[in-house]
Amino acid sequence: QFTTEQHREANAYCRKMGIAFCSTPFSRAEADMLEGLDVPFFKVASMDIVNPPLLRHIARKGRPMVISTGMASMAEIELAVETVKEEGNDQIVLLHCISIYPPDYEMIHLRNMAMLRQAFEVPVGFSDHSLGTSIPLAAVALGACVIEKHFTLDKDMPGWDHAISADPEEMRIIVEEGRHIFTALGCS
Repeated sequence: QFTTEQHREANAYCRKMGIAFCSTPFSRAEADMLEGLDVPFFKVASMDIVNPPLLRHIARKGRPMVISTGMASMAEIELAVETVKEEGNDQIVLLHCISIYPPDYEMIHLRNMAMLRQAFEVPVGFSDHSLGTSIPLAAVALGACVIEKHFTLDKDMPGWDHAISADPEEMRIIVEEGRHIFTALGCS
């Protein structure tokens, strides 16, 4: 976990490189620290979709919120969306998410993105924990406006997350090919 100073350093580097910096807050204090760094949006972890006090606190900041839905029921997602909107914030993106690392393909159900979009009338993206590049690219083809993908510099580094994360070449493919797919979809 990053310290406040590490967050500042990462934020400064991202700004220098033209990248939108964000980090997931797990407490009000962390959300306040990120607000102080002028993050352009807040990412809410799947586990906090059922944390109305934290959702309210972040929503009051008036910035877009990207909310992961892993393991949440439709009722829990509905309550989260209502909680955020009650605070006057309708800048919500829901991420379809399977909280298994990595999931089997038959568990992913990318078509759930359309169901979330229709049910909650908000933009929808995909929080991807699959291996490789095909699933996040398929999500873009199905209308995902955000792709969240774990990233590593080396899949052989110690720790469970590195083996399932995108390496620099995979991330390049996801970004470049995702842009091509988005462009090819055109406007409706």
